[in-house]
Amino acid sequence: MSATARLSITKPEAAAKLLELIQMRLISEAIHVAATLGIADLLAAGPKSAEELGNATGANVRSLRRVMRALAGFGIFSQDADDRFVLALPGEFLQRDVPGSLHSAALFFGGETGTSAVRLFLECVTSGESAIHKLAGGKDVFEWLQRDPELISSFNGLMTSFSVLHITGLLEAYDFSAAQKIVDVGGGHGKILSEILQKNPGTRGVLVDLPHAFEGGKNAIAEAGLADRCDVISGDFFVSVPAGADLYLLSRVIHDWDDDKTVAILKVVRAAIAPHGKLILLETMLRPDGNTLYPVLSDLNMLLMTGGCERTEEEYRTLYKAAGFELTRAVATKSPAGTTVIEGSPI
Repeated sequence: MSATARLSITKPEAAAKLLELIQMRLISEAIHVAATLGIADLLAAGPKSAEELGNATGANVRSLRRVMRALAGFGIFSQDADDRFVLALPGEFLQRDVPGSLHSAALFFGGETGTSAVRLFLECVTSGESAIHKLAGGKDVFEWLQRDPELISSFNGLMTSFSVLHITGLLEAYDFSAAQKIVDVGGGHGKILSEILQKNPGTRGVLVDLPHAFEGGKNAIAEAGLADRCDVISGDFFVSVPAGADLYLLSRVIHDWDDDKTVAILKVVRAAIAPHGKLILLETMLRPDGNTLYPVLSDLNMLLMTGGCERTEEEYRTLYKAAGFELTRAVATKSPAGTTVIEGSPI
């Protein structure tokens, strides 16, 4: 086949692919609509027609059917022989209360919150500021979240669901058994710390986060049966963290911040850590051999939402050195979120 013939086939296909990608954010919004209406929870009981779903949610039946048809085309739902909609495997994670639920993620990243950030994308790229910094009048994302109890509740749910994704394969990839005391810095509701402590009964823990996460963290630690082995405290990791522990864990914390603030956080940990302690970051690392899109998509999300970024191993090595640590190893996990255990020791 000649080069001209190949071009006549591939160029229209390439154009069609690009057009699909241009329109792809409509799928994100359709997922947000389905999450808001509670479609996945309704389908958990069995297949339902568009009419049944419309009657249950109060949505326009014809419009809802079009949304459901589009989401079925992307494998989130499916349609049976009777033209009823069925919950497909990805759609199961839109249920509110299943393990690893991404219902909060669909709410948080879509609708008004997501749209208000995305519309500032070009400004973020040209100015170097995050969308939230602009929307909140110079405040960071966490100050911005405090303005709305519903938003902070959705965010806390989002962080817990992300923890489930990030912990996949973690305890197989890294052995925490040598740690006598683990301080989970910015640990939200403590999902990852709970899993580590349950597997390592000789280890104690301290869960540290801002006041918005305190009650949820305290309740989650108690529900996990760990209240006697894990303290829950409010704190600001730019100011101080509990001193003397032999392992400090920061999961998906550092990617929220630029390099200067990252070094400031790590220096606070460096001042607190035991002489032979370990620093562990759990982050989605950018890798040249990566075969998934999630790391680069997460990086764009950081650009918009926090002003932080995902980083390469070499970039983490540089940050560690600036804060008084040596990066000793980076261990990939089986997490679909590309989570890497980034280990460091004080120098």
